[in-house]
Amino acid sequence: MPVVESRIDTVTLYQQGARVTRLLSLECPDGKPPTELEIPRLPLALFDPTVRVRVLSTDNPRADLSATHVRVGLWIPPREAPLETVDQAALRALRQQVRTVESQLKQLEWEMSVLGGIPVPERPEPEEGKPPPPSPLGARMALEQFSHEGVQSRLVEARKLREQLRKLYEDVALLVQKISQASTAREVTAGELSKSVHVQLRHGGGALARAQLSVEYFVPGARWAPSYQCRLSRDCQQVELVMRALICQHSGEDWRGVKLVLSTASPMTWTELPELPSIRIGRAQPPAPGRAGFRPPPQGAAALFSDFDRDRSMLLQRLPVPSPYALPELSAPVELEEGISFGEAPRDSEPRKRKASRRDRSLDDGSMRKEMADRVMETAVELESKSQPVYAEEPMEAYAEEESYDEAPMPPPPPAPMMRSPAPAASIAVSAGPSREKGGMAVGRSAARGLAGPGGGGPSQAGLERVVFTHLRLSAPSESAQRNRLQPVDARRFYMETLARFSVTVSFDVMTVVAEAENRARAVANAPLPGGAVDARSVGGYFDFSYAADASVDVPSDGTFHSVAMGTRGGEASVVYVAVPREDSHVYRQAQVKNPLPAPMLAGPAEVYVGGEYVLSTTLPTVAPKGDFKLGLGVEQAIRCARNTRYREERSGTKVVAMSELWHDITIDLVNNLDREIICEVRERLPQPAQEAEVVVEEGAITPAWEPYTQEERGSPLEGGRRWRLTVPAHGASKLSAQYVVKLYANNELNGGNRREA
Repeated sequence: MPVVESRIDTVTLYQQGARVTRLLSLECPDGKPPTELEIPRLPLALFDPTVRVRVLSTDNPRADLSATHVRVGLWIPPREAPLETVDQAALRALRQQVRTVESQLKQLEWEMSVLGGIPVPERPEPEEGKPPPPSPLGARMALEQFSHEGVQSRLVEARKLREQLRKLYEDVALLVQKISQASTAREVTAGELSKSVHVQLRHGGGALARAQLSVEYFVPGARWAPSYQCRLSRDCQQVELVMRALICQHSGEDWRGVKLVLSTASPMTWTELPELPSIRIGRAQPPAPGRAGFRPPPQGAAALFSDFDRDRSMLLQRLPVPSPYALPELSAPVELEEGISFGEAPRDSEPRKRKASRRDRSLDDGSMRKEMADRVMETAVELESKSQPVYAEEPMEAYAEEESYDEAPMPPPPPAPMMRSPAPAASIAVSAGPSREKGGMAVGRSAARGLAGPGGGGPSQAGLERVVFTHLRLSAPSESAQRNRLQPVDARRFYMETLARFSVTVSFDVMTVVAEAENRARAVANAPLPGGAVDARSVGGYFDFSYAADASVDVPSDGTFHSVAMGTRGGEASVVYVAVPREDSHVYRQAQVKNPLPAPMLAGPAEVYVGGEYVLSTTLPTVAPKGDFKLGLGVEQAIRCARNTRYREERSGTKVVAMSELWHDITIDLVNNLDREIICEVRERLPQPAQEAEVVVEEGAITPAWEPYTQEERGSPLEGGRRWRLTVPAHGASKLSAQYVVKLYANNELNGGNRREA
């Protein structure tokens, strides 16, 4: 099976999780593509039921190429050439040579110590009164020369032995290393595992030299939050909105140079479209029958298996009880277990057979006869199926559109009768709760609720496998209890079968490793957001939108948030200067920015620049398409505002009950020192009497006229608000004046003093 490498082209990032699209080029030098190919190096956290393979284009328009029968297996990096067989006898011979040389070296060292310890006799002492005897100088020199030459010759020999011993040590170390590598080269670690897609190709029509395919799959470990940079010109008439995204992903693969699309949708959520009933005026109509997901089973469907059950029971009665040691060797599926080595027969195969025979001997006559009948019936059904044409796939393919089986590959034919359907793994077992049966097929009702993983953070692999039709199979006819029921495919079995071709040793549970990768990816949903960021799940609203990046981006798979630039959009803006001189003498800039995006601008943190200088950081609200929002830019030092007040009190009327009139005059001076004219909004507020108070507030002369201001845009209504909106020329000044009177009974006084303006 050829292995074709692929590269990530597009990533669509949803509220939680991402859809990854890979592209691969298939070369066909013989004019015909391979019947099956493998696409390796896919993350362990991908959801198997979401894998889709499409044929995008071919170099020959008359060639018909389609992808079908997509399966997901495991893959490990290719191993180096197998190491040469190491003879243990060679290692033992080397070690024996080492011991021999070491012994010889020790012998030389001992001889040198003996020769070096030979004493040279001194000159004899003379007797008293006699001359000293002659000294044996020749004998003494001969003895000393003998000792020196013996030591020197042995030093040379010892030096040669040490060099030989050093080389022997190196040969032994190299040989030991080779033996160690040969013993561990067949072992695979959990970090080396990745997934691969096996797909079958069907070719028809003209010759084919090159084709382009795509692989799509969903990974759970990704999320995003919006952020922005708002760059205003110096006059605040133009705006550049730089949209960025805070992306965190731990899918198990780095996204390098990919086309990124952000979406507020949640594609893996179980939803159903509402059915709107029609409204008719006239005679009442009977209610429409409810739509069912499957056709109801025909009457007497169980009778279709009557002949099979009858022949099976008759064969069960006729078969004698066979000896456990005489059972025929039928082609039964090989049970794959962890901790065994693929590619070589275990050495203790005979003891295992004997153990199995002793275990089989404990079966009673009825179970032995039933097992034999099942095997014989399955063999008969298999032989009959081989002699008849297969109609399981052709009718479906005849009526299926080309894109349909490209997107959702058709399920393979039911397993051969000899291949008994294995029990589903514990991680993908259908819940034993109440189920809904339609058309003789039952899927656990809790499977739909099981889409959400632990904590409800998103869909899980097990939940998808229970509801995706491509990962469900009908049970074998011999299994009467599960007959006409869909069962999940045993993913673990195919995982182990794909590892068997590498001839490696698996000493761990592969399903546990896959589950750990999925849980590690799903942990991204609980990662804390950066300061001020708002998760896309909380700002999506009732409609979903997508945002495409202008250039390729890189996002590493490390489980931390990274700021990624999506693109820059330019638009129009206007600036309004707002002053509230009653509270503060400063004049504030407020930009009115129009949303330049064709989609809504989601809430998120933003950095604001004016004329290339950083001004402040704020949080932008959610803005509809073509909507606008206000952006505070701080104090404008070039505009001055001064507020002056005057107060006088008068008595009106000549009646017994006179009225006190409290006149307040307000004067506001605005000076614009900028080189351009400005639009300034000056806000004021009149005092408002309490409810049922015997106080009246009336406006006097207002120059220029103002308008009521209720402060609805801030979400907090204001009573008595007024505002001027005027244009102040460059290097010019404007003067505003307002007058109001407060009337109350002359014998009363306002709480806190009659004067309202300080």
